Amino acid sequence: MDQQRLQALAAELEQSLARLAPTDGEVADLRSALEPLLALAASGGVTAPLPWGDIPGGRYFTEGGLRQYPELELAFARFRIEATGGESPALRKLRGEP
Repeated sequence: MDQQRLQALAAELEQSLARLAPTDGEVADLRSALEPLLALAASGGVTAPLPWGDIPGGRYFTEGGLRQYPELELAFARFRIEATGGESPALRKLRGEP
């Protein structure tokens, strides 16, 4: 887990949430659910990888209506991957990266 990358991804996700939350209650709910974790990540307080299920909000994309915001879904996914330990070698290989 790269602390600087995690902080940058937390800021990116927070910006997406802040932009969309005023007009979408579901985004506002996701923002509320993630707020403590985003603050912790932004301050460098996430020092060990988190379990995948400990990051709230995935259901908003799978069961809710937030798939209509692909940029938000991407920001969430990137943050979640980094917070759970970063990209695995298998994921990098799948993407065709060395």
